[in-house]
Amino acid sequence: MHHAELDLSTQFSLIGLIVVVGAGFLMRTAIFFRQESTGVRPLYPRRWNAIQCRALEGFRLLIGLGLITLWAAYLFVVPSMPPKWPYEYLAVVSLIMMLSVNYAWAVLLAARDWSRLDAIPHSFPVIIALLVIWWGTAFTAIGWTLREASAPPAFHILPVGFYADCDASNRPRDQNTAYPS
Repeated sequence: MHHAELDLSTQFSLIGLIVVVGAGFLMRTAIFFRQESTGVRPLYPRRWNAIQCRALEGFRLLIGLGLITLWAAYLFVVPSMPPKWPYEYLAVVSLIMMLSVNYAWAVLLAARDWSRLDAIPHSFPVIIALLVIWWGTAFTAIGWTLREASAPPAFHILPVGFYADCDASNRPRDQNTAYPS
């Protein structure tokens, strides 16, 4: 990532952000795999039945499949970005966004004690609604960013008749030229 238009501090900040979010994602993934290998099962609130617990696990799987689709779109779009994009570091910002949602997914996977959630009610519909809103917003924002990044730059031409609209009274009068009055 070396762009002449970006100063060195901005480049280091973006690289540092990639490293921090990437390391967080890898740590949460390692925690998830360690918990799965030791057989630690998630603790759900007592009011949830088995169907609701399986629905949350299915929702987490669905998010993972959505992330695979987003990564495929990201890998397809980034090489095709125009070299003189208005935001020279859009590919890096997109990478940070992708790593951030992967980190959030790893946090969702590694969550083991759902019964200790004090900030939100233990109601299954409320938790699912919050998760759907958050993940829907995240996927929509990333999808919109990738769509905008893949769009070709606008080609502006002068409209036909542009010069015909100029005021004729501003032209110098020549004696040999007759202007209608």
